[in-house]
Amino acid sequence: MTPAMDRTSSERRSEPRRQLAELDRRTWHLWAVSLAVSLSLALAITAFFYPIIRWNLDRIEVQFGILPQLIFGLLTLVLLSGAYVIIKQRELNEMRQFIIATYTETAFPTEKYAKDALTGVLDRSALPDILTRETARAGQYDIPLCLLLFDIRAFRHVNESEGNLAGDLVLKALGQAILQTARQTDIILRYEADRFLCFLPGTEQSGGEAFGRRVLSACQRSPRLRGLTLDTGLAVYRTPGVPERVLADAEEALRARRAAPKATGGTVQPPA
Repeated sequence: MTPAMDRTSSERRSEPRRQLAELDRRTWHLWAVSLAVSLSLALAITAFFYPIIRWNLDRIEVQFGILPQLIFGLLTLVLLSGAYVIIKQRELNEMRQFIIATYTETAFPTEKYAKDALTGVLDRSALPDILTRETARAGQYDIPLCLLLFDIRAFRHVNESEGNLAGDLVLKALGQAILQTARQTDIILRYEADRFLCFLPGTEQSGGEAFGRRVLSACQRSPRLRGLTLDTGLAVYRTPGVPERVLADAEEALRARRAAPKATGGTVQPPA
């Protein structure tokens, strides 16, 4: 294993710890805000009633007409701040459960599926199960699921001009570039002869585009891939939705990208 792959593996193992630490930081921040609100209310109440208690009531004029409105306002503030803390804490708890579930469940299902002998990614036969599983989990945790297709434009010309062995080496290099870029939670499979499909759990469109750019950067560093044109198709599944529809949307986005003019210089292209 190369030093670059060692670093990638180490980063993948440390990613859940980093995400959980970020959730802990946000939780402490949330409770700090709640504590600050409580202390502010306590100080306000003390400032209002202390003169009455410290000195005799008949020595200070108090506008008792505004007292009910003041109490009502303070209680409303307490209730609103409490509701805010409860809602945000619930969101953080759900996110924590998702992170833990993601990093404890991902490895098991992928190991039982066959891998593509050439590229090392999962074989297409795993697609029905993975599509059903990942969309169901996205619905369970109410999170997005990004599907990203990669396709080498005019791949047959590589086979025709350099031979099938050269084409195999290109596919293998692309598969490895995607695998080394992917997170531990991402699932990569060979979709067609020269196409790869990526499942990116918990990823919005902007995150999918960022992933695509990282893959393209990795391709540009590879002698086998440099100078090729890589088209992409991106779609995001959100519940409620139809799993097959999001895959069709990714294919449609890829077709639209393939119909676009060829990139100048023949370099790999970022997602649309």
